[in-house]
Amino acid sequence: MRHSNHENVDLLDLKILERMSADGRAAFKELASLTQSDQRTVASRFERLMELGIIKRVTIDIDWSKIGLAARAFMGGTTALGQKERGRLFRYLRKDPRIVWAATTIGSHEYFMETIDVDVKTLRREVCSELEPLTSNLGTSIVTDQMKERDHASLLGYLRKRRYSNR
Repeated sequence: MRHSNHENVDLLDLKILERMSADGRAAFKELASLTQSDQRTVASRFERLMELGIIKRVTIDIDWSKIGLAARAFMGGTTALGQKERGRLFRYLRKDPRIVWAATTIGSHEYFMETIDVDVKTLRREVCSELEPLTSNLGTSIVTDQMKERDHASLLGYLRKRRYSNR
């Protein structure tokens, strides 16, 4: 019987994940102090979380506009044009480096993606024009202002409190 990963995650793991998601550069020494454990324990827990696939990789957040990529958009649509076009669309989504995230979904759109490019005109000319023949009902929403950063630390804190509030 296969167990889900959440059964293998305890309070210490959640504290480590919470701190590291707020600051991926947090040292094991800092994590040990925060969690009231030793560095070897934190290091072995980190490795275990990696082995379980809970931590996939340590990444950085980049402000793309500060390096000349000012257009960010979320796009979605359907692939009602047939299996051949669907295959071509999904290959395109995987290969274009300006499409930084894509997923199939259930709902009003069959797929969604996040795109980043130099400007809206280039995004329209070079990405949207390639997608339109492969899609049906392509919808695009240009990001004008970010209201909230990705905040996994708060979600992990919420989960920790919900699971371990009586401890």
